[in-house]
Amino acid sequence: MAVADFQTKQPSPTMARTVSALRRALKALYHVHPQHDDEAIASTAEQLTEALIAAGTLPLGQESDIRYTRSPITGSMNPIAPPAEYTYGENSVTGKVRFHEGYQGPPACVHGGYVSALFDDVLGRTRHLTGRNCVTGSLSISYKRPTPLNADLEVVATIQEIFERKFIVTGELTHQGEVLATAEGIFVFRDTEKFNALVSEARDASR
Repeated sequence: MAVADFQTKQPSPTMARTVSALRRALKALYHVHPQHDDEAIASTAEQLTEALIAAGTLPLGQESDIRYTRSPITGSMNPIAPPAEYTYGENSVTGKVRFHEGYQGPPACVHGGYVSALFDDVLGRTRHLTGRNCVTGSLSISYKRPTPLNADLEVVATIQEIFERKFIVTGELTHQGEVLATAEGIFVFRDTEKFNALVSEARDASR
C-alpha cells in the first residue's frame, strides 16, 4: 500500500520560535509554585496573548495542510502537542514522542488520557495507508506499566485486517523495548459525502 499524498504547511522561522518557546514555557510553568507572585511574568503573558489574538486571521474551518499543523499530538503550530513525529511503512506507522511535566498524571508518569490520545492519533493515521476516509469506531487501551515523563518513547500502529466497511489496527507503546501500553482500534470507512456531512455537523456545533 502507498501512503496518501498529504502535506502540511511549515511554520515561518518566527512562528517556529514562538511555538518552541511556548512549549518550553508550559514545561517550565509546571515547576512554578502556585503562590509565586510576579507581575512581570503575568504582564508578559498577557501582552503575548493580545499579540497572538491580533495576528489571528484564520477561521475554525481550515484547509488540511494548515489544519494538520494544529494537531494536539503532532502539530507544529500547537504548543500543547508534545509533538510526536511519525514515519510510514507498508502497513504500519511508527512514532517517536516525549511527554514533559505538563502531561503528568500519577507522580512522574504520563496521564493515561494522553496515552489514549496518542494511540487514537497514531492508529488513525494508518488511514493514509488505505487511501480512504474513516472515523474511529472503537478504541481499547490496555495499560501495562506507567509511562515515564521526559523519556524517549516509541509507538507503533499496525493494520491487522481490512474489510469492506472497516479495518482493525493494533498499537504498542514502548520505552527501551519495554511495553507500556497496547491498543486495538476499529475504524469505520466513510465515503466522501458522508464523511464531509459528519465534519460539517461537528463544525456547526463548534461555532
